[in-house]
This record gives sequence, structure tokens and C-alpha cells, in this order.
Amino acid sequence: MYKVLLIEDDLNLGTTLRGALEERKYAVKYLSGGAQVMKELAEFMPDIVLLDVNLNEELDGFAISRKIREVSSVPLLFTTSRDENTDFDQAFSIPNTDYVRKPYRLAEVLKRIEKLVVNESSAEKFEIGTCLFYPTQHKLVVGGEELFLNNYASAVLNVLCTNKGNFVKRNVIIETVWKTKDVRTKEGSLNNIMSQLRKYVEDEKGVVLESRIKLGVRLKID
Repeated sequence: MYKVLLIEDDLNLGTTLRGALEERKYAVKYLSGGAQVMKELAEFMPDIVLLDVNLNEELDGFAISRKIREVSSVPLLFTTSRDENTDFDQAFSIPNTDYVRKPYRLAEVLKRIEKLVVNESSAEKFEIGTCLFYPTQHKLVVGGEELFLNNYASAVLNVLCTNKGNFVKRNVIIETVWKTKDVRTKEGSLNNIMSQLRKYVEDEKGVVLESRIKLGVRLKID
């Protein structure tokens, strides 16, 4: 049974949605505000969080989602009556999320929940020693701690994991990740990302991020 943490300050809508989810055998914890979200996140341990953006509180749904992302990669489904592109962009800047506008059809919300939960349970991952890397979530798990990489660092690591054991030329990485042919402008950014990734994974036994002139970069795992 999947567990849903539902945060919705419209009591009629929240009650209706909770009932529909429970009919479909979801376990639901319903909150009408955001004050208890972090507590319930730790105690209820949901498989997905449904989060109203327009909470009539000091913190809106986006602010709460950023607090959630400090400790968890649980899928987030935002709901909102606002219709602004900035909101849409803000929602999708947060990894492992989806977004639905009100008024929504109940069937649409249920399908989006199902998709997020299934994607989470079958998410692609790479093993780097004892570390786990989830490229679609931009998540690296090191020693049981979840670390979230920015888009570029995640994309670089994805290239290296996909080509594990083989050198990838630096210009190929830059063209793939930054979508530019002007390689020189991104050399510094790639170097910074490589330094960051080494700090995360090179304590792992047998794991090396190797750079060689002319050959490029490779992730080597003995």
C-alpha cells in the first residue's frame, strides 16, 4: 500500500481528494496546513507528497518543498490555481516533481500520482562502489546520506556512469551537458564539477575519477 501525504488548505477539496485516494487503497495523511509537514514526513514516511502551492501561511508550497528536499527525495506533486509561467518553472526546477493546475480532474491527479510513485520505485540507478546515483532525481546516496546535485553535475556524472570504464573526451562531455560547441568557455565549469564529484565518490574503495590529456575523463571502478 502506497502512502500519500496530502497538504491542502481547501477542506472540501482536501477531504474529497483524501476519500478518492483511500478508495483506491492509498494510505493518506491529510494536513490542512504546512506546519506539521516535516514531522509527518519523518513519522509517516510517505511515498509521495501532494502539496498545494497557495497555502495561506508564511511559507508557500514551493518554500516547503525546498525544506523537504533538504532531507528527502520523495516525489512531489504540486497543485495550484495560479497560472503563471514563473510558477511552472519554479516547480520543475525541483527534482522529482510534477505539477497540475486547478481546477483539475480527479482522474488526472490520480494518474500523475501513479506515474510518480511507479517511477520512484523503478528509478534507474548506478552503483559507484557503495554509493548509488539516481540520474532522473539528481540524487547521489553516499553512506546513507542523500545529496542533490545541480543539473550540470548530475548530467556529467550520468555521462561518466553510462560510459563507465571508458574515457570520454572533455569536449564530448561539454557538448553533451552544456549544448555548446564553444568548449573553452565551459572548461572551468567542468573542472569544478569534477573536483566536486571526486570529493563525493573517491573515498569509495576502488573508485577513481581519472583525467588524462588527450584521452579525457573516465569513471573507473575496480
